[in-house]
Amino acid sequence: MVDKIVELENNKSYVLLDETLLNNTKYYFGLRVNEKEEPTNNYLFFEESKEGNNTFLAPIEDEDMKGLLLTVFTVNFLDKAYDEV
Repeated sequence: MVDKIVELENNKSYVLLDETLLNNTKYYFGLRVNEKEEPTNNYLFFEESKEGNNTFLAPIEDEDMKGLLLTVFTVNFLDKAYDEV
């Protein structure tokens, strides 16, 4: 789902910038976009859950998990940046 724009139940849209798998659960790093799909300065971490064929994303609220995901996604970004050098 990376590089896709998803709309949450609150009608806010996010482009998913990266994903990771921790303890058999997928997490995403998203950037909020406005109505014109232009980036804003708002970022969120999401946890994926599935019910049947449906996929749901829930914003992460736990501060410890946010810290862990920030570290994971920062390392992912740095790995990609150095691979391109």
